[in-house]
Amino acid sequence: MDGSMLSFVLKHLPDDWDTDVAYTSSHLLRTLSRTRNAGEYQSVETMFYGANISQIKRVQNPFQYGRYMLRREMINSAYETTVFHGVHKDDLNTALKFNCDYRRYTRKREGIYENSQHPMFYHSFSDLLNKTIHPISDINVLVLKIMTNTPKTQCDYYIQYVVKF
Repeated sequence: MDGSMLSFVLKHLPDDWDTDVAYTSSHLLRTLSRTRNAGEYQSVETMFYGANISQIKRVQNPFQYGRYMLRREMINSAYETTVFHGVHKDDLNTALKFNCDYRRYTRKREGIYENSQHPMFYHSFSDLLNKTIHPISDINVLVLKIMTNTPKTQCDYYIQYVVKF
């Protein structure tokens, strides 16, 4: 992404993102606090039906977000929903760096993380829990925004949060 595209994306970020940061890598992780980010923290927490969450981190990746916004404009999509993707804690950095490219995961199992073309996305946390083979303490749940029920490219979704238990 050239400087002018990045500048444009940085002017149109989601409202919750910190704006006074320099991006020296593809993404930043911002730990949410129950007090400092109360509304945002509570909004994410309610998606997990009272599960014992130890940490919520906001993922700020202007490169992936920019690709998402361009794709959304290209297909003229008004649809957007939240989905969940479980990833073993050993594969978290890979998922963040490569936007859930399950082919790069070291702890994958057929049918658990992927559906042969794209990572498995679940519409609820309970659906994800019913499919995972790992203990909850070994997985991180990625909360994503997605613009279609059947993604065609990695530009159809972006990671918003990482939730640890």
